[in-house]
Amino acid sequence: MSSLSAELVQISERGAAAVLATVIEVDDGVGVAPGAKCLVRDGKVSAETVGNAAVIDAIIKESDARLRAEKSQLVALEIPAAGGKLEIFFEVMPAPPKLIVVGAGHIAVPLVEMAKVLDFHVTVIDDRLLYANRERFPKADEVLVGDMAQTLKEMTITPSCYIVLITRGHAYDEPCLREIIHSEAKYIGMIGSKRRIKACFQRFRDEEKIAEEVIERVYAPVGLDIATETPAEIALAILGEVIKVRRGGRAASLSGH
Repeated sequence: MSSLSAELVQISERGAAAVLATVIEVDDGVGVAPGAKCLVRDGKVSAETVGNAAVIDAIIKESDARLRAEKSQLVALEIPAAGGKLEIFFEVMPAPPKLIVVGAGHIAVPLVEMAKVLDFHVTVIDDRLLYANRERFPKADEVLVGDMAQTLKEMTITPSCYIVLITRGHAYDEPCLREIIHSEAKYIGMIGSKRRIKACFQRFRDEEKIAEEVIERVYAPVGLDIATETPAEIALAILGEVIKVRRGGRAASLSGH
């Protein structure tokens, strides 16, 4: 247990994503004691007191699903290779949500301000130093200047990332979308008119043979349907949609999701 405790402290200090699985009940014949624990991080076991390979494999698979949902849950697992059923509580410790704002224009300013109130780690990307700077975004965790599509390509995108494409034109949004559409990001939203978005998606289908289920991941036009007019209202609609995806809400999106 000492190594498990040490791992938990390290995870807490670094803000890393992990799942702690605790065995609650077991069928007779299952060689695992109630109270046994398994800590899963990056799809691998960091520490465990379970001692049964079949149970550990099942825990790893279920931990991935729990982490993606960001919800702790008591789960009953039927594991024939282990000799029966176990009830396991999966305690999810998600990484801090990361909002990546691509485009530092007028919508980005209130978007960053609001996201910080909601405890997001915020990164702003733009290719113009005049816009992507600390004076304009004093509360952002990172402000990156450079080719936006290339910067995204070089970033590590995880399931705790939420990406908003709000550049100054579709000629910039589309290359950025190409770099992230197959990523593990939990949310991808892109600004634009329905006509331009439809044309973009058709190019993805025709030229790059991108599957429909991949295209359908993209929330475009971005934001909830709340009849926005001002940049601050648009920013609010975007963050509302991000929260909807993160928490599993049902509010109507402009994209029809």
